[in-house]
Amino acid sequence: MRHFHNIVTDIIDASGQRLNRISKTSGISHTYLTKLIQGNINRPGKDKVASILLSLNYSITEINKVLAAYDYRPLNPHDIPAILLNNRKRKIEGNTLPLYDNIHMRLLLSPFERLGGTKVLVKNMPSVLFMPNDLYLGRDATREPDPAAESFRREFAAALIRERKAIFRENRRTGCRFETYICRKCLADYLQQRLGNGNRPGAAPQRERVVHYFANMIFAHRRRPDQHLTRIIDRCAYFEFQFQCFDTRDAKVFFLGKRLHDFDNHSNQLNVLGFTSDAPATIALFRNEVDLCRQAADTELIADYPEALIRYISAQFESFGLREALQQAVAQLAAHLREEF
Repeated sequence: MRHFHNIVTDIIDASGQRLNRISKTSGISHTYLTKLIQGNINRPGKDKVASILLSLNYSITEINKVLAAYDYRPLNPHDIPAILLNNRKRKIEGNTLPLYDNIHMRLLLSPFERLGGTKVLVKNMPSVLFMPNDLYLGRDATREPDPAAESFRREFAAALIRERKAIFRENRRTGCRFETYICRKCLADYLQQRLGNGNRPGAAPQRERVVHYFANMIFAHRRRPDQHLTRIIDRCAYFEFQFQCFDTRDAKVFFLGKRLHDFDNHSNQLNVLGFTSDAPATIALFRNEVDLCRQAADTELIADYPEALIRYISAQFESFGLREALQQAVAQLAAHLREEF
């Protein structure tokens, strides 16, 4: 039997991370990792290699190079189910877990949202779970230098958003609440960037996708206002963040630092984008942020909820000549009684 040099062990050693931490962030058991570094596993499973390296923020191109050293073919769509299965075993524990650019952050969101409970979101737009998939994937500036790796990365990202949407539907069915706080000026900036300059080449498909994004949001809020609570606030939070299990002692927060500019893939991949945390002091700080957001909510939009909010959103689209398109998209969703939301 061929003996393989255990490259993954070298990578783990070089990372400086404890096995317990890698086990939590990769979903690979501590027992398996221990056997691996002790040399008792000559050729780790393809999904195991991918999950470990993804937790250490390796790009798909880099993972494929390591897989080749073990005589594995590059990652392909058939590998996705096994990697997702490992990802579901991740544990969101510890004072802080770093969130990197690339696909790493999306991997962490799935087990994070699976925790359920009340979800609180503070950002410049509604939850991306209302986004059409093509709009969600199109906002990703990260690209793999290898075309085959880029193709896999996109398919993997699509599988992750499908899984997150399935978790979202399950959380909704079990009665979880979703609170969202959106800065008024940030929302205006977002819409201006996506809907302004409507005559430029390629603008029409982008505008149509954004219309459907907000139509999904309106449809969900109108259908289940007791579960979907969105407030427009006169306050801009420095961090974008998300709570899970907000109203329990097991609350965890996922927060992102704001970044004004994107650069090339190599630079992005090395950035720390934010952290997750269950540290009591951090939880307390972000609970205070939520309280401040609640105090800054537009009271006029609360009185006749959700219709006042819907009128407010519709007025924003009116300024771009898209109010009627938005209304038609909402009516189409209602006609088909979509169950996603």
